[in-house]
Amino acid sequence: MRFIFFAEQGMVQIGGEAISLLPKEYALLYYLYRHVNQLCTREQLLNAVWPMEYPTDRTVDDHIYRLRKKLKRWAHIVSIQTVRGQGYRMTFNTSSSVNPLAKDDEIAASYITLLDKYHLFGQGEAMQVLAENQYTLGFRFAEEKRLYLEAVKGNFSFFLRPDLSFTQKAFYLLFLYWYIQPDSEKALEYIEKASAKHVLPPLWHEEMKFNIIDLYIETKRFMQARQALNRYEQKIYEPDMQGFRLFFYNKKLLLSVLEKNHVEAHKWIQHIEQLLPSHPYLREKGLFLVIKGLWLLSQKCFVKADTSIEEGLFVLQTSRFTPHLIYGARLLRYFSSPLIEEHSKIATRYGQTWEELSETYSFSSLEQRIRQQLDYFL
Repeated sequence: MRFIFFAEQGMVQIGGEAISLLPKEYALLYYLYRHVNQLCTREQLLNAVWPMEYPTDRTVDDHIYRLRKKLKRWAHIVSIQTVRGQGYRMTFNTSSSVNPLAKDDEIAASYITLLDKYHLFGQGEAMQVLAENQYTLGFRFAEEKRLYLEAVKGNFSFFLRPDLSFTQKAFYLLFLYWYIQPDSEKALEYIEKASAKHVLPPLWHEEMKFNIIDLYIETKRFMQARQALNRYEQKIYEPDMQGFRLFFYNKKLLLSVLEKNHVEAHKWIQHIEQLLPSHPYLREKGLFLVIKGLWLLSQKCFVKADTSIEEGLFVLQTSRFTPHLIYGARLLRYFSSPLIEEHSKIATRYGQTWEELSETYSFSSLEQRIRQQLDYFL
């Protein structure tokens, strides 16, 4: 079980039920939760919740008392224990947290199928709702899905945790490094090193082989990109590759656009537009509209390009798949300028989404920390 915090509303939720807290109660609970199972001294709590103020130990005790009253409905799940003469410790009651539904394999299988369906359709918010209510619904996600969901919601610092092995987090670190900084050559170098050292689990190794095609395109290794795409030409129609088809066609479109093969690009735009009504997958649709916008820029169709790009970014935001939104913004930030060299103001405007994301997710600091880990392990 875990709390879900809503800072703006001053609310906390667990198992589909929420309570409202006063600002200091909220801050106190959040601090205790972040340090679950750890002793939090009164001094630590005072410094965390009342910085630059001069409350007494009694202030902490009073707020703990009020928190306990409000958390009483969840007493079978969570408690705040007094450590005499020292402070307080939050603990979760693991013995009471076993939902009998969790032993039903059919229930678990049905929710995993539902999660996969949400994933296919690009419904990131629905995936998070499902994940946040695992206990209530009676199932548990496997570790690899839990990691994936952290990436989807943009909790990127999670993958810098020392308790995760490099094998567990390598795929995410490599992707993040690629997405959040401009040096495609360096990103490709790291991925090729990881591939040579076989640090990725088999599933992620295959996924990376498919996605590295975009890096070949970005670094103008157009022949390598075409060869890689040709290897997937027949495989993409296999039943278990359904979720990759539109991504495959988007890669073909991006290659055509950056090669300035306008006839081929137009062909792929028409093909994808015919498929979208029967394949309404938000991630693929959003990226398609962004890439189509890049092509329209190259055709000097600025009004149509604006419309396509704005819609594409909106669709990616709606999907709540943070990495895909970042990649869409990356394409605009680094690949719109060469297509409209004489319209630098337009290119600058398309970089605004990137700058906003960079500030929100601290790209500069994140890139530095990821690079340190990649250099160490590779």
